[in-house]
Amino acid sequence: MTDDDQLRHLLSDAVSDIEPQDRIAQIRDSVRSDPKVVPMSRPRSWIAVAGVAAAVAVIGGVAFAAGALSGNNADDPGLGGPGPNHHSSTSVTPPTSSTPSTPTTSGSTPAGTKAYAVYYLGDDPTGKPVLFREFHSGAIASSDADLAVADLSALPLDPDYRTPWHAGDLSSATVGSGVIDVALGSAAVHDRPAGMTAADARAAIQQVIYTVQAAFQKRLPVQFTLDGNPIDQVLGVPTAEPLSQGNPVKVCSLVNISSPNDGLQVSGQLTVTGVNNAFEGTSVIYLERNGKKYLTTPVIGGFGPDQLYPWKTTLDLTKVTPGEYTLVAQNDDPSGQGNPAQDTRTLEVK
Repeated sequence: MTDDDQLRHLLSDAVSDIEPQDRIAQIRDSVRSDPKVVPMSRPRSWIAVAGVAAAVAVIGGVAFAAGALSGNNADDPGLGGPGPNHHSSTSVTPPTSSTPSTPTTSGSTPAGTKAYAVYYLGDDPTGKPVLFREFHSGAIASSDADLAVADLSALPLDPDYRTPWHAGDLSSATVGSGVIDVALGSAAVHDRPAGMTAADARAAIQQVIYTVQAAFQKRLPVQFTLDGNPIDQVLGVPTAEPLSQGNPVKVCSLVNISSPNDGLQVSGQLTVTGVNNAFEGTSVIYLERNGKKYLTTPVIGGFGPDQLYPWKTTLDLTKVTPGEYTLVAQNDDPSGQGNPAQDTRTLEVK
């Protein structure tokens, strides 16, 4: 039995009682395609992880939160979802820049790397901090947990997102007896720093919980420790006891683009994927430039009390004048208040 077969078997055992049945292994099997997308030339500050680019492992057909919250589900938001298991029909030119963590493309990760999920903070329409997921790529030889924990302290690929964690704050994540142990690297994170709101502090704790659960593909509570012992609080949030993940509808953005990631040059038929929880399950996808909308396309994900649902669509970029655009995924706003949940990416159409 190959390593991939063993991984599929283990994940099947872990999530077979939860639907849908996509697996993280399928992500890794399918992220190696060759769409025509190249990195934008604008400078970005990327962070190297384990000596390998923490490049975007942008996703096709992901289910960021399609599973129920009761159990180990590779598709629910706490577990990162399956990675790219549908291919974009655009093509990719491998990045030639030596800059670490260069974004790649929808449905593709660099050879010799694997996809993993990292969660970052952003804001919902009311200004409340919520979690957005990004897919990165890192060395196959490195554990998902090591890669993801390192990236929690790194700049997100999308500049609309943020992280309150700094280098040295988080040391490691390991699976213990019924919990995921997150070891802190410093006692400095015990108290909430000046300038950080209580809401941001709570979101930061959930950011770590969601990310390490995704890394281990286990829906286990998280125990924060310092020098091997549970710590009573982190960022002012009580952590003496193991903490569970929050309800994704309350903790995560109600719409999240899974692929492509921010900062790509794209052309041809571009596959756009994501998740949502929206009125009647409806979101709208479009390109925006200079106040004008292009290629407006409705997509159907879903709605429910505890879930986010996957959606997928294809945009024909051959009909678009080359230039820089904002890709927008926006929920329907039945309230008419003009304040819908949304996620955006900056892309350059070639």
